[in-house]
Amino acid sequence: MIFRIVVLCLTFWLAPAWANTQDRLDTIDRLLYQYPSQALSEINTLENITSPIKLTETDKLRLSLLRCETFLQLGENEAAINIARMNEAKAKILKLDQARPYFLNCMAAAFSNYGDYRQALPILDSSIKLSRELKQPQSLVNGLRLRGIIDTQMDSYSSAFEDLGLASDIYSDTQFQAVNWVLAPRISITLAMSQLLAKNSQFKLAYQLLEKALVRDDPKGKVLLTASIQVAKMAQLNRSISSDQLIKEAKNLLPELETAFELAVSYKDIAQLEYNRANYNRAIQLLEVSLHTFIKQKSTIEKLRTQRLLAEVLLTSGNQPKAMTLMNQAIATGLETSKYHELVLCYQVLSAYYVRQGNFEQAYHYQVLKFDAAENTFNFIKDTRLQQLNTRLSRQQIAHSALDKHGPILGSQTQFKSEYMLLTLFILVALITIRQRRKSTKLAQVPKIASSLGQRIDKLIGHSKLVGFHLSLILIDSRHIFHADRPILQTRLENLLREQDIITTTIDKEVVILLPHTQEKGTLKIIEQIKAVMLPLQQGDRANIGYAKLQQQDSLESLIKRAKVKLLMLKNRKQASLSTETA
Repeated sequence: MIFRIVVLCLTFWLAPAWANTQDRLDTIDRLLYQYPSQALSEINTLENITSPIKLTETDKLRLSLLRCETFLQLGENEAAINIARMNEAKAKILKLDQARPYFLNCMAAAFSNYGDYRQALPILDSSIKLSRELKQPQSLVNGLRLRGIIDTQMDSYSSAFEDLGLASDIYSDTQFQAVNWVLAPRISITLAMSQLLAKNSQFKLAYQLLEKALVRDDPKGKVLLTASIQVAKMAQLNRSISSDQLIKEAKNLLPELETAFELAVSYKDIAQLEYNRANYNRAIQLLEVSLHTFIKQKSTIEKLRTQRLLAEVLLTSGNQPKAMTLMNQAIATGLETSKYHELVLCYQVLSAYYVRQGNFEQAYHYQVLKFDAAENTFNFIKDTRLQQLNTRLSRQQIAHSALDKHGPILGSQTQFKSEYMLLTLFILVALITIRQRRKSTKLAQVPKIASSLGQRIDKLIGHSKLVGFHLSLILIDSRHIFHADRPILQTRLENLLREQDIITTTIDKEVVILLPHTQEKGTLKIIEQIKAVMLPLQQGDRANIGYAKLQQQDSLESLIKRAKVKLLMLKNRKQASLSTETA
């Protein structure tokens, strides 16, 4: 009887203690996004707990997860990666698989903060897949939000809309989850969606969305500051709304931050707002403080972005020597770390500056470099997507092998499923490739070639890259030739060229010639012969002809774009020489 009474008393005593532990973990979950330094202090206290009730393995994992997410907020990405890797493996050993997608999300977010999307995306794919299998809506929301942010950065807008829309739709399901782990505030999805809308030039909708979210979610601390800066930015882009009061409100929230890194990030964002309203001195002061912090904390990607923005402000305010030093440092870092998207922005800043100075030759030079960086960005995105599909295919093959070991009874069914999966994946690869090609073509405004001839051209390009043969493309601007004379030009070109050469026209009436087994020296000779053939038909105008030689990463579209660049360069040189002769 006495034993039963003791057990009953312990039950009533320990149950509130356990509930109190859960409440403290939930409090840390809310704090880490609002006041991460306070959250870290609470985590350290709870890890040293000495009460009679010890933390369960699940509680220990959740505490490690909260530490991982807190480190992300404080800019400690390397520490977050180490914690995530160690505890994801621990969760697997303890057979607490429901914790694994949360640690995968934390790891992917850290890689994303480094700008390393190639590592982040496959990890997020694994996380989202596990979240669905294990019915973990909290990790599913976090994973979809992170993937939507990365897709926005990589200009994959349709994928980003899909992921962020789904994350918003299922957010309400997170409150019914049996065990809480970690969940970003709802407004973080709205912030990601507003950035996506802004990239699609829907500034008014982005502003309205954030304004409603601020009233609905009532954010505090760091979340409120981030949202306030974003609202002010959307107000500036919207132009019909004054941003002055909003910027003032954001500045008043800066004391809410407790670490140098958080302040540096906010200073950089506020400096962008000050620059947009021509307050250059204040923008320079904030950026110099931010840059000093990022250099001290060895935050490479943030340092690069701050150097670029500071250089842009200095160029606008007239301090070219210091600006060029900073911009060259940013470009060197971008080239060293293969951050092509950042290089595109750097080259655009320099090109715009030289246009304002009237130095069009330098402006054109940086536009060419910008084009090359954009092309590398596209190839990087394409390779990353293919890597994701290859990872999924490998998993399907492993699963297929595991099923085969269970016996021959399921052999025919497994084979059918495997073939079905392979077919599905093949269709996905084809759709993504077609979509990316169409997108690249649309953005660069490269005209399409007739599909009947396109297959032959694609085969020629693919074979040349595979075998290593030389291939050159010539682009002729035939707009100065009368419409009635164009068939004559076509006939003369066909008589001039070899049987294996391919000649076609784009919808913009540009003539495209592909020359297999032809190096640059031979291409230049053929161009001179083409000029002689075109001379009687030019009506006194000079022939505008560009060319490009095949590189390993080239497609027909990129060849045509580079030929257009060459054509414009030659055209500008001719105009410059004519101006000199006239002078």
